[in-house]
Amino acid sequence: MEELKKIIVDLNSVFEELIPIERNKLTAAADHNVVELEECMKREQVAILQLKGLDQRREALQQKHGWNGMSFRQLAENLDEEQKADIQPVFDELDRNLQSFREINGDVNEVIKTNLHMVENMLDKTGPYSVQGKESETEKHYTSRKA
Repeated sequence: MEELKKIIVDLNSVFEELIPIERNKLTAAADHNVVELEECMKREQVAILQLKGLDQRREALQQKHGWNGMSFRQLAENLDEEQKADIQPVFDELDRNLQSFREINGDVNEVIKTNLHMVENMLDKTGPYSVQGKESETEKHYTSRKA
């Protein structure tokens, strides 16, 4: 059971690194700071790779013990009271970290969608430009209703 606890503790550590990155990403997106947003995404990719590695360790551990397909909650339910008391605090911390990450990530996604919509609207108004920065002429499509 110590192996499982170690994996959960490591997951918590990664999420504790990832949550501030997501907060910075939210601020960067809201401020239209593309450079900072890209930096956040690079740091986020490192954390995602760490999460994938931990998930592989978890899957191997579950397979080793015959716990295939069980969620962390299901695993906790199958523990004796002493083991459950030992591991419950790290499970609870993981729940809090996941909830916090999901909330911030949802906000980030909404801001980025809004920004993308604004860019699309601006492009629709201005039209395409040539490499020299001048508006390029486009052929009218035969289904176009514009004169």
